[in-house]
Amino acid sequence: MKRVALYCRVSSDDQKERDTIENQVEILNTYIELKEDLEIFKEYLDNGVSGTIPFGERPGGKELLEDAKNKLFDAVLVYKIDRFGRDTLSGLNAAEILTKLNIEILSVSEPFDLNTPTGKFQFTTYLSMAELERNNILDRMYIGATRAAKMGKWLGGVVPYGYLVNSDGYLEINESEAKVIRKIFNMYVVDKISTLGIATYLNTNNIPSYSITRTQKTKSMTGKWRTSSVLRIISNTTYKGVHEYGKKATRRKETIIRKVPALISEELWNMAQKQKKQNSNESFRCMKNREYLLRGLIRCGHCGKIYCGISYKTKNDVYACNGKRSAEQNRLGFKCTSGNILVDEIEQVVWNDILHFVRNYKNEIENIKNNDDSNNLSEVLNQIKKNDSILKNIKSEKNEILKLYRKKIITDTELEEQLSDINKEENNMKRIIATTEKQLEKLKSKDKLLKELEIKLEEYNKRIDSLNYDEKRDLLKIIVKEIIATTVIEGSIKKVTVRVVYNWVKLDILTDMDYTRL
Repeated sequence: MKRVALYCRVSSDDQKERDTIENQVEILNTYIELKEDLEIFKEYLDNGVSGTIPFGERPGGKELLEDAKNKLFDAVLVYKIDRFGRDTLSGLNAAEILTKLNIEILSVSEPFDLNTPTGKFQFTTYLSMAELERNNILDRMYIGATRAAKMGKWLGGVVPYGYLVNSDGYLEINESEAKVIRKIFNMYVVDKISTLGIATYLNTNNIPSYSITRTQKTKSMTGKWRTSSVLRIISNTTYKGVHEYGKKATRRKETIIRKVPALISEELWNMAQKQKKQNSNESFRCMKNREYLLRGLIRCGHCGKIYCGISYKTKNDVYACNGKRSAEQNRLGFKCTSGNILVDEIEQVVWNDILHFVRNYKNEIENIKNNDDSNNLSEVLNQIKKNDSILKNIKSEKNEILKLYRKKIITDTELEEQLSDINKEENNMKRIIATTEKQLEKLKSKDKLLKELEIKLEEYNKRIDSLNYDEKRDLLKIIVKEIIATTVIEGSIKKVTVRVVYNWVKLDILTDMDYTRL
């Protein structure tokens, strides 16, 4: 008796045509019942999975290949061979893998024998016909969609907040949501409130991010407003009456501009873009009026935020904790009470420390060579292990989001938002891993690095009194790991203690610095 694995797949396009996976399963089971020499081993299902995804990367396909490698069945039965892939290459790759594992491929709809040249030719022909059919369908859909788009019809996807689609397929104003859109633009342009402040206001007042009366599945997973969704609304040209169709499409070569009912005036929309640009420019205020030598190095010992340089016209420039900003206060739920640090004082003290190190670099490097790094090496190895585990969990989270999308539980926009957030976390963790691995390499190649460091410090020592800003920053990054500022409030007085943490050495000339500020 030949053991047969049943493989079924339907994509979202197939499901639209009511070609459900249950239909395929029923047909394959009926086929086996009519064959006395065949018995079912197991069903492998890929529901809502595109045929363009490689066979081994599909949940069902991956499991089938693993069982095939373990010789758990003798043949694979499909309804049609395009279940392996809707393009010739995908289908041939899947067939080649199974053939090498001595797994026979059977089809209910197409007769062929891969053991013969004629059968192989038939198999390739069937796949080519499936690919041709798919491409013809895509072309027809593209032509039809282009014609409908130019007529101004809404062609699916998430309907922009503030609108609904009428029975004729055109956008109409949803007045209850339109009031929220106008409120967002007025808060941003007139009241000068940040996107975070707007999101906080909307969530505090229990204003839903999408109307529950919508017939389409457009409700976000959390139902909460986020800064990204507010910023997306502010940037969307649809609200001034201009919708761009096909802007993000990969197949479409042209973007179709069509008019839709406007929720705000073009003047207000343009003012919002001007405000957005101004906000973006102000985010670089730490470098606007002067060059801050310790930019990004001072960290608050209370809230963990980085200190940012601030320039004043009538007062001394200071480094201030970012946790004191109103935007961070709204996000964190509290305002950091840490004290400010005078720029000139802290920079002068730290730079004196750097001068001491550079002018005595030979002795300092000799001390580094004599230090035992075994503990540091162990800490870095443990950190790499933890980082790899975190990255694995992030990738697992991404797979769960993709599963929700494939099951049509979330929309394209929700998928894009979720993946964007996860990708940011993943990229950030990859950067952390890369940095940690560099630390490991440094520890493993200590002698070589110390020689390079010695050469670099020797060169800087020759020009120490004439270094420019970038060279000083480079020197700081070599020596200083971070600067931690801790504030103690005694009555009405804030006392700030600063501790400098060094990469290579522990210098005794600067233990702590105390700043007393009202």
